[in-house]
Formats: sequence, structure tokens, C-alpha cells
Amino acid sequence: MIKPLRPLVIATALLACAHAAASSGGPWDPYVNRSGPDIALNRYQSGELGVLLPSYDRMYLYTAWRTVQLGADGLKSVPNPQGGLLRAIGSRNGGWVDATEGKKVYGAWLAAVGAALKQAPAAPKADDSMANGYLNCPLGGYTFATSTLNDLARRPDATPARLNAWVATQRQVFKFCGDDVDAPRNRFDETKRVIPAPAELPATEALYWRQVQQYQLASAAFYGENYPLSANLFARIGATDKHPLRQWGEYLSLRSQARAATYVPGPNADQAAWQERLDAKRESPAAAAARLAAAQKKLAAIQASADHILANPELASLHEATRAIVRSMQVRLTPTLRFAELSKLLDDPRANPYQDDHLGDWRVLANDLLQPPGADQTDARPALRASAGFIDWLQTVQQCQEYEAKRSCAVERAHAVDLWNRYAKEGNKAQARVWLLAAVMLSERLTPELEKAAQQVASGTPEYLTMRHALARHYRLSNQADKARAVGDAALAGPALATSNSSSTRNQFLQERFAVASSPADAANYLLRTASRDLDPDTGEQAKASEEGGADKVRVDVAADGTRWLNSGLSVADLSALAANTKLSKPLRTQIAVAAWMRSDLLGQDEAALNAAQQIEQNAPVLAPVMQKYRKLAGTPEHRYWMLLNAVKYGLSPMYSGATAEIKMRAPDETLADMWCKLPAKPGASYGENIDAEHTLPMPELGNSAARNQELAQLAGLKTATGYIGDYVMRRATAVPTDPELPWLLYVTVQSTRGGCLDADAKTLSKSAFTLLHKRYKNNEWARKTPYFY
Repeated sequence: MIKPLRPLVIATALLACAHAAASSGGPWDPYVNRSGPDIALNRYQSGELGVLLPSYDRMYLYTAWRTVQLGADGLKSVPNPQGGLLRAIGSRNGGWVDATEGKKVYGAWLAAVGAALKQAPAAPKADDSMANGYLNCPLGGYTFATSTLNDLARRPDATPARLNAWVATQRQVFKFCGDDVDAPRNRFDETKRVIPAPAELPATEALYWRQVQQYQLASAAFYGENYPLSANLFARIGATDKHPLRQWGEYLSLRSQARAATYVPGPNADQAAWQERLDAKRESPAAAAARLAAAQKKLAAIQASADHILANPELASLHEATRAIVRSMQVRLTPTLRFAELSKLLDDPRANPYQDDHLGDWRVLANDLLQPPGADQTDARPALRASAGFIDWLQTVQQCQEYEAKRSCAVERAHAVDLWNRYAKEGNKAQARVWLLAAVMLSERLTPELEKAAQQVASGTPEYLTMRHALARHYRLSNQADKARAVGDAALAGPALATSNSSSTRNQFLQERFAVASSPADAANYLLRTASRDLDPDTGEQAKASEEGGADKVRVDVAADGTRWLNSGLSVADLSALAANTKLSKPLRTQIAVAAWMRSDLLGQDEAALNAAQQIEQNAPVLAPVMQKYRKLAGTPEHRYWMLLNAVKYGLSPMYSGATAEIKMRAPDETLADMWCKLPAKPGASYGENIDAEHTLPMPELGNSAARNQELAQLAGLKTATGYIGDYVMRRATAVPTDPELPWLLYVTVQSTRGGCLDADAKTLSKSAFTLLHKRYKNNEWARKTPYFY
């Protein structure tokens, strides 16, 4: 069965490859949404913009452009229907269908078949992809088929033979779109199977049952990509008086007509269609004119069929979907003309950008037409940029994000400043506001004029938080830390952030404030970040459920800038002081104290190590016995051995890893000496933090920098955990040969040299530990578990 698609699905499913490339936004930042806001879309559409980023998808930036031009009050006086932006997005999840929903829909279909035929459905196999929800046919097709079958089973003239025939035909229909319960499916390397058309019921069968099958025969032709035939069969249904499925006939004939207009036959249809679009960008003017004329002829025929449906009040429920098909064909057949038409409509901020999904359709086209051209293509974007003010604004804001941009950020900044000055002199306040926003977004250090203008933006305006964030950034980069702190503190405590409910926006202010912290204790106030939440695909509201801990828990953690600071920005004494800060959670304080404990021991700072051990004992009961014994031991050698032994057993590290999971002893045969790689040698050195994805700022210079620098230099001279601990175990085997832990520690040493962070002499270490283990402890279980060295 074929079910009409939602208009937004039709309009936004086109040119999906180009869209995916445009909206990816680079590596995923868990704390700042960089391709779009994490503010509920209805509120974003109503003027709550948060802190805008140039990396936002064009649709979100357009919404900001319109909002800022109109202002908070002006936005209330123009068409701005709720749900408009959500509709324009189309599929928020890249077009993927949740297999859970597919499993539910397919299960309902099998249940309906079993009930109608009065037979228990066969138990699906574990590897049955269809039963697990991975369907090729549209879910709407299964839903429609299920509903139809349930209705047929209730008819008084339903017989087992009739129901069996209908189900057999429907299963054949599903085979045409790729779902076949009787055959394995491989859409990637399997040649297209020839599927016979369903057998038509004899003329002696009752008219109703023949008419119901007519719909199936038309559907089979549609899924079999015989669109002229399906258009003809559906048209007959629509023209047949009192046909039980007459309502769908004309509409599905229109869909067949639309499919035929863009259909590219052959086994590699998608690749051929993509190549066709690329060729169109390189064709001669005469060829382009001929192609456009042919496309317009197809479009005119589609429009005529649609007009016939739209003129029929009995088909009112299908009018919106019909208009959506026409719009989608305008996008596919005459993209340049449609883009120009939509751009003109959208360039007026007072017009309704959501009428007939104008913004959604423009976005689909822009994802292709505003992409950087290939090496052998002419860049058509300057002409498009000049055609509409909002396109110029979008390109100005986004150009700095473009890989190997032909226009530098300096050029775009100058362009934004020039237009701001021009419109301000002309008294065009709306245009001056929006170009001021562009200039401030792109500028890192503001000119006195820009700084003054940004300071004067009122707190109730949509662009307020973006301006305050830009000021904080400007003051940080201009070495005006006091001003930067004042701006950041005011924003974090102010009502604008409180009402936005945007983790992403708050985290951007926390990041700026952390970078200009005045002391380690001050930095602790801005260390933690709340993970930025996704938006619910159906409502546009923030998803309340969390994968980690349930609906009421949101992940709060240290971001990359804080992790780098903890790992290479503090001395042992500063780490211990931070571990005593009760504003931080116990798990975080424990990790910091563990890092201080291990570093101070490795550095030979006995008193500091004892103090850190006491902190761990107070915050982590599971480690209390370990720390109590450590503090009772006498002398550095025994301290060092006990520290390393338990670091291996519990996976403790002198580096903050970001994990705050419960500390527990590792399984002995799965334990490795993997607690650190080469330690950072200087302040700010990266240690695996997610600094590229998170676009972190320089860490603050705080605490005792002289002591920190000396300690880092010493720690950087240590080997990896595998090498350092392995060497220590080999020396221990000579000094204390009766140590009962030695067989296991030798096993751990050998296993640790399999991979990961290794030193140049790892192979020699592996062989030495292996040889000693098998020579001295050949009957030990750990020798038996170590058949090889590496």
C-alpha cells in the first residue's frame, strides 16, 4: 500500500547528500551545540536566540536574521506561526527511521495477518532484519496495509480464500520495494531480482474484492518503478465512481507522475542522478535552456494534475500534501528559478517564511546552490549573494567557517562593518542591527565603535546574549580580565540566561569566565559543564530523558578546557587545595586527590603524598584501607610500591581522565598497567582532551606556576605507565623475590606490552618479564596465562 507522505518529508528529503555535508558542523561538541540551538524551537522562533554561532545551519541563522531585524516587539506583529521552524527542519535525525518503530509496525502487520487468516504467526529468527524493524518499504505502507486488512477481515463477505488472496498479493507488493520474508536481502551488492507482478483476480470474483486488489496492483507498479503504469492504474481508481479507494486515486497518480518526472532508470540510479546534477552545473547555456524548457513542460503537467485535485473539495484532506508535491517538483525540476522565487519571498522579514514551508524548501535548495563549487566549476554564489540581503548576511557570517575559504574572515568582517556603518548613517535601524550582529559575531577584538555599540544593546533584545558573549571574548583577548569577569558574572547570574534554558549558551559563558579566572578557587566555580541536550524530533523541545541515569539526571562533567587545566595547569599543592573544595562533587574531588597523591609520590614529595592520601580516604570509602596502610608505611620505597600496586589494581591515574565512574578493583586477568601515557611536559600541553571538537580557550594561568613547571618537567621524564611500572616490577623481583604479588605483576607487565602507549624498549621489557615469570614461577597460574611475550 502507498500512503501519502507528510509535506515536510517530501519537501526536505530532496538533495539529502548536499544537506548532510552542509549541516554536519564538524566534530561533535558535547557541551556546545554548533550546528543549531539547543533552545526549544518554538521559543527560538519567538526570539530566544541564546548565543549565535557562525557554524549554525542556514535555517537557524535566517531565523536569527529575521528576528533581529524585526526586534522583539516587531516579531510579535508579523506572521510567526508556532511549529513553523520545526516543520522547516523536516527530519532532525538525518532521515534515519528508528528500528523500534519499524519493529512495532511490522509486528502489527504480522499480527493482523495471523488474526485474519486464523493462524499463529511463525516465530521470527534472531537474525530476521524485518522482524527487528529494518524495513525497506515505507512504514506508512505497512500501517495502511494493516488497517485495510483489519477492515477486510470484518466484512461479512470475507472468506478464507479471499483473505488469503489479498494477503498473498500484498506480500508480493512488499517484495517490489525490497521486503521479502522468503529471501535474504542485500541491497548493496545483489543484482536486482525480477519480481513477477501479482496475478489479477478473475472477473468472476466480487467487484469489491477486485477493486481492493486494483489498488495493490497499482502499488506494485509504483514500487516496481513502472511509474507510467502506476499513474494510469491509480488514475482509473480515482475516476471510478464508488470505488472503495477512490479518494487516493488521483493523488497517488500525481505522485507517480512526479516520480516519473525525475526517475533515472538503471541499477545505479542514485549515482546517475547525482552525476546528472553535477553535469548540469557545467553545461553550456544552450543545453541549460533546453533542459529548463523540458523541465518546465513536466512541471506544467504536474501542476495541471495538482490543480484538478485542489479544485475538488472532496479531496480537501489531500490538498496540503498535493501542494507539497508541486513544491518538491519545483525544487527538483527548476531549482534555480525556485530558489530565486523563494529568496525574494524570504528577503522581506515581515512576510511569513513558513507559509507553504518556504523556508524549508529554500533550505533544501541552498544546501546545494550555496555550497562551495568544485575545482572545475564556476562559483555562482556571488551573484546569488547579491540577489537578496539575507543571503549576503548568511554568506558573510558563514564564510569564515568554510574550508579553505576564498574570502578571508578579515574581508567578511570589513564587509559587515561597512554595511553596519552605512545603514546606521542612513537611519535604517533594522538593517543596522543585523549587520552590527554580524560584525560582532565575526570580530574577536572589537573596535571602540563596535565595543560601544555592543555595550548599548538592551537586555530584552534577541541579540543581547550574543553581544554580551562577544564582549567577554573581546575583553579576554584585550587583556582586560576584570571587565571580562564582570561581563561573564553578570550574564551567568542574569535573567536572560536563566530563562533561555540552554546548556549550550550557559556553557559558552562558563568557558569564557573560566579562561579569565583569578585563582584556582575562582576557576572551580566555572569548571563544571552540563552536557548540551538534543531537541525532541517531534516537538522541538529539549529531550528530557538522558541515556545516562534516566529522565531526571543530566550529565555534568569537566569539559576539555578544565581537563587540560587539571592535567597540566596546576602544581601538586594546587591540586590538593582544589580537592578540598566542597563546591565540587566527591567523585571529582577524589579523582583530583588521586592525581595529587600519585604525582607527589612520583616526585618524592612525601608530606604532600600523605596529605593527599588522607583526602582520598575521606572522600572514597572503597580506597580507605589502601590509604590507611599507605600512611602507616615507612619510607619512600614501600610507599612507591604500595601506590603503584594499588594504582594498577584500581586503575588509578595521576591524570584526570574525565570519567567519574565508581572506583572498584579491576578483574585480575584483565588488568593492565595503562594508567598514563607520556605525561605533559609544559603548561597547556594536550593530553587527549577533546580540544578540537570543543574549540577550547587557552587555560588560565593560576596558582604556583614555578612549582608546576618544575613538577611537569620531572614528570615528563618518566616512561609510560607500562614502562615505568614494568621496570619497577623487574627491580622488585630482585629486591623482594618473595613478594607474593610478583607472578601477577609480571603477567600484567607482559600483557600491557601488547599495545597502547609503549616505550621504545617495550619489546625487551616484555621478553624479560616473560622469561622471569616462566623461569621462577613456571607452575604458577599467571605463568600458564602468559603463553607469549610481545
